[in-house]
Amino acid sequence: ISKLQITNHQTMANTPEKESHHHYFLHDISLLKSLTVTWLAILLSGTLLHQGLRYFHDHDHIQIRPRFSTSSTSHSDPSWKHLESHGDVELLRRLIDLEDENAEYASMVRTFDTVKGLYAHRAVATVDIPIESLVHVFRDTPGSVEWAKDLKEAEEYHKSGVHHDKKNKRQLQSSIVRQRYNVPIPGISDREFLMHKKMTAIENRDGTHSKVTYEFTSLTPEEELDPTSQAPALCTGCTRGINLGSKWIFTALVDEDDGSRSTTTTTRIEAEVAVDPKTPNLSTFFINNFQKSWPHVSVHGLMKVARHHLHRDGDVQVTNSFFRLFPLKI
Repeated sequence: ISKLQITNHQTMANTPEKESHHHYFLHDISLLKSLTVTWLAILLSGTLLHQGLRYFHDHDHIQIRPRFSTSSTSHSDPSWKHLESHGDVELLRRLIDLEDENAEYASMVRTFDTVKGLYAHRAVATVDIPIESLVHVFRDTPGSVEWAKDLKEAEEYHKSGVHHDKKNKRQLQSSIVRQRYNVPIPGISDREFLMHKKMTAIENRDGTHSKVTYEFTSLTPEEELDPTSQAPALCTGCTRGINLGSKWIFTALVDEDDGSRSTTTTTRIEAEVAVDPKTPNLSTFFINNFQKSWPHVSVHGLMKVARHHLHRDGDVQVTNSFFRLFPLKI
């Protein structure tokens, strides 16, 4: 009897402790469920908000915010839609049309079988930096790793001499450029671009230049295999991306009061980028959001380096005489 009483006493003593542990276990399960539901609600809300903002960006007839209205977009192609602004740089975008055979990038899209849903992005800025200073920095292809976002390597091949067109009003130059970009995403290899580069400069009577344009398009597979092109081999561990048609346009602005050259030598910069990085494992939504920062970050980087070259002491003191930079030589 005494042993039975002791056993019952021990059982009764342990019961409250087990019930307490059971109570805490149920409480933890309830808390976990609550946190999971909250997290899912936040994720769903963020997705709906993003899709809603994306819808309004793509539909001009619905205005929920004031339009971006500055000199940077006053003469822009209406197909470009304002996306966001970053200080003195405006970011725009437009869908890369795969259906219209007359649309820009059409021939490149057909050649490289571009995926549907990619956007081209464009950064526009008006800066108080002379066009000479900006072009001086931009034309240094190996040095572009200092300011272009995620650029690791840059080389230029088969650069032609500067020559004039038939009307003797524009300077022309062509070359082949190889660029290698770091992709800061785990599991994604570096992207390499092998491109035609074409420079067009509009001259003034005094030998200066009012506008300089650089255009980039990827070599076609046939051009890469052509032994006369002497195209460099793909870098180790890289994937070949496609540049469908990108532009950098530098325009020296004119003083509206007297029509003469502006004494402040301000310049309008336009950087248009249309790229297919060839990442089949990533959605176009993710690719567009990843790529949209490249133009405005690179424009800001170029401006920073150009200001350094403009104001530093030494041999590279760019003046208002743009003719010192031509013919363009590395």
